[in-house]
Amino acid sequence: METDRLREALEQAGLTEYQAAVYLGLLDQGTAPVVDVAERAGVPTSQVYDVVRTLEDRGFVETVERDRLHARADEPGEVLDELRSTGELLADAADEIEDRWERPDPEEHRVSVVKRQRTVIENARAAIDEASVSVEFGGSVEQFADLRPALETAAERGVVVHALIGGSVDGPVEIPEDLSESPITEIRRLGKPASFHTAVDRRQGFLSPNVHGDEEYGVQVGDDLMTFHFHWTFLTCDWVPAERVHLADPDEAVYVSIEEFIRHAAVLREEGATLTITVHGRDTDSGESVTVRGELVDVRFGGREEQVTRPTYDELGGTVSIVVATDDGEVEVGGWGAIWEDVEAEIVRVDDFSE
Repeated sequence: METDRLREALEQAGLTEYQAAVYLGLLDQGTAPVVDVAERAGVPTSQVYDVVRTLEDRGFVETVERDRLHARADEPGEVLDELRSTGELLADAADEIEDRWERPDPEEHRVSVVKRQRTVIENARAAIDEASVSVEFGGSVEQFADLRPALETAAERGVVVHALIGGSVDGPVEIPEDLSESPITEIRRLGKPASFHTAVDRRQGFLSPNVHGDEEYGVQVGDDLMTFHFHWTFLTCDWVPAERVHLADPDEAVYVSIEEFIRHAAVLREEGATLTITVHGRDTDSGESVTVRGELVDVRFGGREEQVTRPTYDELGGTVSIVVATDDGEVEVGGWGAIWEDVEAEIVRVDDFSE
């Protein structure tokens, strides 16, 4: 590196122009009278003593008392640490500026593509921090560990959190050993690698591939209908075939998707069971949050007249709904993006089950 560039680097690390010049002069000359160093470095003699004392206080040089004040460059350990920490700080600052520049304005962007996976993960973290209804997460062991505090905090405030830990191309999934006390609603393990995937409150979606990508990139959406495609892919390709490894409350049955609830409820109803449920969702006319409690009395599959008792995901992929008998009458509840039904379900809980 040329001297001018080295001087510039020292100045970026916090040295003044004169301090950098004196320090570089001592590196080149070894032990030398500070007045001679000042003359060669172009530093005024009247200021060189203050410059040297400041450098000594910072660990850059040490002084030697002789007939005239001498100085020499000190062991550069502290200097190297300071330069490296400054370099890391500047690199981190550059990354953060890029992240913030790429961060989409949720009021203006429904879809955005970003160049760095880290941006997607950080934006997902911010969305999880604001979640109020549900979070679906899928990713690697490392990504789960990274977002686990945010996922657990969301679960502690009542958000339904489903987390899936994907496998590795190098071997089996290593599940953390301390999951037993986790408040996360449910955690599953998948034997194959999974993309980074997060859907928050049905309104925000984040996706970035973990394998088969020549370049990093990510997709972010802020639209409930587009986020449904994230959810459906996650449900059918990752969540359903995965192995359950943790339930925060083994006695609780809670669903973030009406399709998954129907898949289980239809079988139970065919066997003669009675289910009492609570649905948290939105009124399809007003968009207001509503809660529906009552007995499940019907399951409907679009225009099918025949009863489907053991539905496949092919059959659940169309229009499906349930009917709940409440004290105020029957309420038809639809799934993600419901239009014709009374309520769009966001969370379904089974309160009671009897045969």
